[in-house]
Amino acid sequence: MLPAARMGLNFCVLPVRGRHKVTMKRSVIQLLAVAVIAGGAYLAWQALGQPAAQEETAVAASAVPVAVAEAETGIVSYTVEAVGTTLARESVELVAPVAGRVIAIHFEEGEEVERGRLLIELDRDREEAELREQQAMLSDVANQLERANRLLRSQNVSQARVDELRAAYAAAEARLAMIEAALRDREIRAPFDGVVGLRDVSPGAFVQPHQRLTTLDDISILRLDFSVPERFLSRVQPGLPVRAISAAFSGTTFEGRVSRVDTRVDPVTRSLRIQAELENADRRLRPGMFMSVSLQVGEKSDAILVPEAAVVSEGRSTYVFVIAGGRAERRSVVIGQRLHGQVEIAEGLAAGEMVATLGLQHLSDGAEIKIINPQAVGV
Repeated sequence: MLPAARMGLNFCVLPVRGRHKVTMKRSVIQLLAVAVIAGGAYLAWQALGQPAAQEETAVAASAVPVAVAEAETGIVSYTVEAVGTTLARESVELVAPVAGRVIAIHFEEGEEVERGRLLIELDRDREEAELREQQAMLSDVANQLERANRLLRSQNVSQARVDELRAAYAAAEARLAMIEAALRDREIRAPFDGVVGLRDVSPGAFVQPHQRLTTLDDISILRLDFSVPERFLSRVQPGLPVRAISAAFSGTTFEGRVSRVDTRVDPVTRSLRIQAELENADRRLRPGMFMSVSLQVGEKSDAILVPEAAVVSEGRSTYVFVIAGGRAERRSVVIGQRLHGQVEIAEGLAAGEMVATLGLQHLSDGAEIKIINPQAVGV
């Protein structure tokens, strides 16, 4: 009976287990169907929404980050750069007009002297003796002429004798003037106010005519001699401001004005010689110095200025990237004067337009841009 019972038991239980498995299979199938539907819906949503997001991401990724600046108006001074040499306003080499021995030197080297100051004396004994002799001869002739004039009124002397004495008196006066001039040649005096240079002689030395004794320079005001190209001829005139710097005084700018413009253009260099005057009250500058010169030849009050970083030069072409509507426009320009950190745009740009100053190496005409300094332009 036990086997039969087991067989009956098994027969009764088997149907129950089969129905349970069928129910579980249906549940699984239903869950799978729901999952498939949900997945399809998700994929459909992804298919519809993803392209727009991808497009936005692609656009954002392709935008070039740039810094921008606004083209402004400002004052530009047009200058000409040159090199020049300083000259004393007045300069002379004092030489011996005649031969003689130096008996006295009345100055210290580097001393400032006034016009007419006696600087060097030569021996003058012979000239003084000749002067006394000639003064005596002139006095004798004068007395003779006076007596002859009295006798002429009483007709005790001829008119020819009187005329002869008059001629002798005039000759004696001329001879006296020559001796006095020779005496003045024995004294070397300052022809103008200035500074005496190093002396080339000592007391007791015998000097020859035209031998240099010392120098005299007026350096209270210095002349700055330089040249500019002839194309600036129409703009150069006396009174224009000049700035000059020297390696001897780093960081110091000396200011002056054009004082003289040459009447000729050098036919070889095609340049125009100009002289300016620099104040030198403290005597720092000396004649013969090399200086860099900046001559202002004009001014423009409404010049268009952009940062120097915005200008790109390639060969003979110069351009900027103008930023408008979220894109970059490459635009050719003509530059003018260069300033400290700025460049004048003579043609091709208007005031108020935005130009790229950073990121130019990644820009091209029409490229999308992203401004990374909106606070700089108020956007």
